[in-house]
Amino acid sequence: MSANKIVFNDSINIGQNGAEHDDEFLFKCFVDHPAYSEVTDVNSPTTFLLGSTGAGKTAILRMINKQEENVSDLAVHDMAMNHIANSDTILFLTSLGVDLNLFFQALWKHVFCIEYIKLATHARDKDQFQYKMARLIDTLTRGRARDKLESFVENHAEQFWNTIDENVIELTDSLQNEFNANFGGELKKFAAKAGYVHSLGSQQKIQLQQRARKFLNQATLTEIPAVISALSDYTRGRLDKYFITVDGLDEHWVDEDIKFQLLQALFESLKNLKKLRNFQVVVSLRNDLYVRMVQETPSGRRQIEKYDDLIIRLRWSEPQLKELAEKRIGEMCRRRYSSENVGFSDVFKQNPTTKSNPWDYLYERTLRRPRDIINFINLAMQAADNKSAISKNNLLKGEANYSNLRHETLIHEWSGTFPGIAILLEQLRGLPAYRSASELAHSKFIDDLYDAFGQNANLHSDEVWLRLLNYVNENIHLEPIELCQMVLYRLHLVGAIGLKLREDRPWDWIFETNRPVAERQIDGTTKFRVHPMLYAALSIRK
Repeated sequence: MSANKIVFNDSINIGQNGAEHDDEFLFKCFVDHPAYSEVTDVNSPTTFLLGSTGAGKTAILRMINKQEENVSDLAVHDMAMNHIANSDTILFLTSLGVDLNLFFQALWKHVFCIEYIKLATHARDKDQFQYKMARLIDTLTRGRARDKLESFVENHAEQFWNTIDENVIELTDSLQNEFNANFGGELKKFAAKAGYVHSLGSQQKIQLQQRARKFLNQATLTEIPAVISALSDYTRGRLDKYFITVDGLDEHWVDEDIKFQLLQALFESLKNLKKLRNFQVVVSLRNDLYVRMVQETPSGRRQIEKYDDLIIRLRWSEPQLKELAEKRIGEMCRRRYSSENVGFSDVFKQNPTTKSNPWDYLYERTLRRPRDIINFINLAMQAADNKSAISKNNLLKGEANYSNLRHETLIHEWSGTFPGIAILLEQLRGLPAYRSASELAHSKFIDDLYDAFGQNANLHSDEVWLRLLNYVNENIHLEPIELCQMVLYRLHLVGAIGLKLREDRPWDWIFETNRPVAERQIDGTTKFRVHPMLYAALSIRK
């Protein structure tokens, strides 16, 4: 260590919570993760980076933007998707029960084709664009696909200079105008009278549905497959690479009513865009949104295994996380104190317990994610105010703050998918860390959950409450073990507990497998263990 004395204070840190605000450390301390190579390989089918909050998805996207040459960042909150959600046409089609998946797929493909052509031509002005586009088209053999591409570029000439939200609005308005020409009378009745669709006779409704489906199948966006085919021919054998990164899907970018339909359509459209051999779209997607998308998909279309090839589930090994901690501590000390070669063991000197060294103790209390490591170290250093090393007491004080943060973050991250997740976590408070499902499977468990959910009307959309309500109203029979299955499945999925499904099998933690267990796998003999990150926040008895 350098002679320059390190002194911690409550403003010190080795990085920010979000990679979007972490320029000071992100690029200099980036740990080379295999996922980066995977998603930047244009020959790889992988296009979705799947992980929980803080798993490093945005960090990888930002490195792509920094290191690759031809990259466009697509911000979904700038796409004016709520213009679609609020369109009378979309509302009418949704109320009719018409599947909009094909329209949403075509919309995504249209946006990505426009963005790809903009990247590939890289034109400064309209004259240069026309010249470069003509050269691109000249590389193609004469045929229907080439003609469609030429027509597409002519018909949408202004869209190559529009912002992305203007393009989405224009496409939606175009659909609305075409729809008006065919369904103007019905649309006026729908807009004028609430419940118009419900007032239709069954035969009338079926006829309208059939007409609407036929219209969507013949809408102008059906030109897109031929455009993709032409662009696919152009990309064959090319060595240049183009990327679009997509982040922010976990933000409020569109109404919940159509959000998960749009997400599923995004999966389908990107599968099709793999035909463009020098083009890669890289999407950051949070675990809970993927789970919710699966839940919202009609069972007849729920073939989620076909998306596996498109997904890389972000996992971090212990050596990778240790490297991240060492790099960031070293960088922080160089910036603040001009100290060289300072590492984790130079600042964490006291063992927190007789059985654990500081690194093992900290690592055990993470979900194996970079943000957990950064948060815990930041809070421990801030607890060591005016000291040059972190004592046992500083580490334990940091742990208490970190545990509360992890508890709050779990609730924030998962309450959209499971509204009552905070109540389920409370069922662990003050109890032993290790128990069996049979200890929960009793009538008091049903009563406690019924009382807790019943006190908060905001949670009454949760499936747990609906099952309890049906049980109390004698509409269904509910065994305590059935409720345990629902609760333990959710707590396992969010990372709060690990499950031992059978004695001869290892503990199952979601951060290791990245795959949920099935509720039916849980029975009275199943053991569960609370994750150590929640010990302090929930007063867990070790």
